[in-house]
Order: sequence, then structure tokens, then C-alpha cells
Amino acid sequence: MIEVNKLVPTEITFGKDQLRYQWLPFDDRVMGGKSSSIIEQHDDYITYRGIIRNINNSAWSCIRSNRIDQDLSPYTSIEIKLKTDGRPYVFEIEYNEGWQHEKIGFMIHTVPNNWTTVHFPIADFRRVKFGEMLPGEVDLSVLKHILRYNFFVAEAIVGEFKLEVESIKFF
Repeated sequence: MIEVNKLVPTEITFGKDQLRYQWLPFDDRVMGGKSSSIIEQHDDYITYRGIIRNINNSAWSCIRSNRIDQDLSPYTSIEIKLKTDGRPYVFEIEYNEGWQHEKIGFMIHTVPNNWTTVHFPIADFRRVKFGEMLPGEVDLSVLKHILRYNFFVAEAIVGEFKLEVESIKFF
């Protein structure tokens, strides 16, 4: 049963006219790192770009949506339209209060510099922490209490990165 006050999204768009979801960069600087990133807003998508620097054994960056109490339990899959630089990225779904806690998600590998639509069954999601896949089964009951979404630059590869995102759809 879906709780009355929870949002059940069908699609998240990233254009300038989208007002419900706000996206912010979040880097390893919170732990003494030196990675940096910015978000550029376009009419129909956003560009998330920056540089990963491995200093003090910290090398990560992500963008996070604002916090909105949501229920994804009616859905069985997620589709994302994006363009990457060829690096691996992890799409994460947060259900815990703290940013450093475990999430669920999937690794995205695409051909560089081509708009692509990736489709993932939620049953194939994995446990994830700091962009790294963890062993063990996902408890899908967490889908009833989703707080935010992240795109995480995976595998701590130092250097520049660039990700563009147009939409996330739920099926």
C-alpha cells in the first residue's frame, strides 16, 4: 500500500523548467579531498562535469537530488537517458538518512559521447556504497521509503569527467 503523503514519480526530467528535483554536486571535499564538480543547466538536460583528484586516499564525486519522500515500490524497472564520457557511473537510490550509508543502485557503462537510454530491472540492483558494488542481496522493501537519487563517478579514476542526463523514467 502506498502512503498518502509520498510522491510516486513516473518521470524525472532535467530541463530548466523542472522544479521538483534540484541537483547539487557533492564531492570528497567533505572528507578532506580535492575533487571538484559543477552542474550546468540546459533547456532539456544537465551537464555534470569536474575532476577527480586522489588526495588523502579520497577520490569521489557525485550529484544528488534534493530530498523528497518517495515510494518506488509499484515499479519493476528504471530507464535513464544520458550521455557519458565513457567512464563508469553508478546510479544510486538513497533510502538511509546519512550520505555515507549504503544505497542501492547499478553500474552504467556506455559508449562515450552518444546519447543512450539504459534500462535496468530493479530486481538486478545491487547494494552500493561510495560507488562500489557490495555483495549480498538487496532488500527491495526499501523502495517504499526513497529519499534521493545520486549519479556517482565510479571507480575513483583520477582526471576529468563529464555526464549529461536528460531523464529518469520508472516502469
